[in-house]
Amino acid sequence: MTNITRDKRGNIYEVIQNIRITYIKSQDRDLNKNWADCDVLRIQSYKEPETNLSLHPGAEIPLENNETILDLIETLCRLYKKTK
Repeated sequence: MTNITRDKRGNIYEVIQNIRITYIKSQDRDLNKNWADCDVLRIQSYKEPETNLSLHPGAEIPLENNETILDLIETLCRLYKKTK
C-alpha cells in the first residue's frame, strides 16, 4: 500500500497514472465554494504528466452521504464491464 500524500493545503490525495484524486473536508472548504457544507472528491488531470507540476481545474463530487463513494465505484465498474 502506498503512503497518502498531502497537498499544500493539507488535503490528502492519491495519483493514478495522470489523474489526481483529492479528498477535501468541508471544514477546509471556502464558504463561497459549491458544496461548502460537505466533503468533496476532486478529480483532476495533470497538464504535463511527465512533470506532475500543473493540474487542470477538475471536477468535484460532493460526498453528501456514505453511499456516494460506493456509487462512484459502482459506476466505474459498470463502465469497465461495458468495455468487455
